[in-house]
Amino acid sequence: MDYSSVKTRDPPQDGVSDRLIKEDPSRQTTTLLKDEGARLPKRLGSADAILQFVLDISLTVPAVCFLTYGFMVLCNNGVPVNQNPVPALHMAAKYSPTLFPIAFSAIATNLLKATAAWRLEKGITILSLEYLLKCRNVFSAVTAPLSLQAVNLITPLLIVLWALSPLGGQAALRVMDTVPSTAAESWPFEYLEFMSPFRHSGAGSSAGYVVMPSIQAAFAAALSSPMDAKTKSQDLFGNIKIPMVEHYQQSSQASDLDGWYEVNTGPNTSPIWSSLIGLPATSLDGFSPGSNYSFKMETSYMSANCSTQHKLMSFNEWGQYRDSSIFHNKRNLALQYWVFPLAWATEPFPLIFTSWSMAQTTNATCILSQVYAEVDVGCHGSVCAPSRIRRIPKSERDCYPYRGPAGVFFAYFETFVPSGLSLYDLQERQIKPFASAIETYFTDPSAPFSAPGISSWNGTDMSSIGDVVFSQRFSQLLNTFWLASVASRNVTGAFNFHDEFDDGTYRIITQKATGTRTPDLLVMRVNGAWLSVLFVASVTMLAAGISAAILGCLRRGPDVLDYSTFFFRDSPYVHMPPGKYRSMEDASDQVRRIRDIRVCIGDVDHTGNVGRLAFGSVDAAVSLRAQKAERYYV
Repeated sequence: MDYSSVKTRDPPQDGVSDRLIKEDPSRQTTTLLKDEGARLPKRLGSADAILQFVLDISLTVPAVCFLTYGFMVLCNNGVPVNQNPVPALHMAAKYSPTLFPIAFSAIATNLLKATAAWRLEKGITILSLEYLLKCRNVFSAVTAPLSLQAVNLITPLLIVLWALSPLGGQAALRVMDTVPSTAAESWPFEYLEFMSPFRHSGAGSSAGYVVMPSIQAAFAAALSSPMDAKTKSQDLFGNIKIPMVEHYQQSSQASDLDGWYEVNTGPNTSPIWSSLIGLPATSLDGFSPGSNYSFKMETSYMSANCSTQHKLMSFNEWGQYRDSSIFHNKRNLALQYWVFPLAWATEPFPLIFTSWSMAQTTNATCILSQVYAEVDVGCHGSVCAPSRIRRIPKSERDCYPYRGPAGVFFAYFETFVPSGLSLYDLQERQIKPFASAIETYFTDPSAPFSAPGISSWNGTDMSSIGDVVFSQRFSQLLNTFWLASVASRNVTGAFNFHDEFDDGTYRIITQKATGTRTPDLLVMRVNGAWLSVLFVASVTMLAAGISAAILGCLRRGPDVLDYSTFFFRDSPYVHMPPGKYRSMEDASDQVRRIRDIRVCIGDVDHTGNVGRLAFGSVDAAVSLRAQKAERYYV
């Protein structure tokens, strides 16, 4: 069969679907718009949106750094200033007043611009838009209401926002203080009991032969110490002196509700000390130079309340009076009593002190009593001083059942009276009427062993010494010799942390106390108020950065704010070069395209009688400088 004559249908050039696609109007419109450079609004997942989000969110890094800085400061509260990371934190604090406002300004400005762009797409008042674009720093936030002469609800918010910029910088600088450490711990202390047992029964006893040389040496060392040492809170061997509490009670200084008196040991003032020798005290670590200490001592001392009289007495009369006295030094000093001091006596007892001189013989009637006091002591290393004192009833720790040294009256005063004599005076056949250092201490306490009267036949005239000063200095002499007698070895520097010490005669008694020890370190302390300001400012900065990034993603239109090109792209007074212009074009792209066009604010109706100002290119607007000054404008 011949098929050559059969006609066949030509194959279709286009299918039905292809023909429908070609005839689709939307397809044709899309193709036409692409050819003209048209764009869709920005989408959330677009590359440009993601890139802008990354750039905006990167601005939050400084906020995170300042928050981290604040938390590190808080975590290292109380750490020594020379221990890491405190030095690094101090270094960061130095640059914070500069870096924080810069970072805050960048983030806040980005937030205001993002807010303005987002609200501009939804609708915003001109005043709010102007505030968001105008308030870009602290100064403009304050001056904007004045220049615009109008306010709305966002005005105070912008002022508060920008106020956080300088406050945050200052907070980062001031969040740390350097202070002494207050990390106190309980610490044991020991100190000498004032009423420790008397160590001998007389100068001629077997114990007296052993201990009298050290007693005499300790007493002489205290009397001959420089005046600076006599007025300080510690003696030459570091023992802590006890103030005379009755001095405060008789003065105008008021005590607190618990009876405490403040003890001022400043350079221009000095308390009246009860003794030239202080109480030996120590702690478990022996008053380490790297620590501060605080503890209380309950102690006592002898107090003499004296009334003086002065009269003339010949040397022969003095010899008869001296020989009739119970205690004398074979020179110019004698002591006697009215009432025999019993070992169980509990009341103050009288004592008569008499010192002869060619001019006047001083006769002092003294009432000797025991004063009990509680003393608050503070130490910086081994440098200690009493800070407070108050009078208390007889201490329960007192090892004697009576007041004062009545039980050892004879042994004590028998050795006290001649203790101020020199080695020359102690030689036999030396009966010259020279004053002893005990007497010259009343008139010249700074140097009693070299006072004028000590080597004079005339003796020492005490008539110029009042009753109060006489009582104080006599009490100091009595207490000084007492401490030298009961603990001569300990008051001269040999006092360690132990229960008791036995030198072969009598054991001294130590009292225990519990106080505090604080490291002598400078530590970093957090300033709570400034730390709160730093956290508020940093959190605000972080929230502003995150908000700006989110608002930037929500924006669908082009980036046109802060660019003048957007507002004249459709202006008839700006002659644009030929080409295609897109309304969705970012202003930055447009700036690059038309960067060579010259514009000005000028008269766009320069041919009329009345001008009209507008923003235009220089070929469409005449500059104001080129027009007459008398020309009017609408």
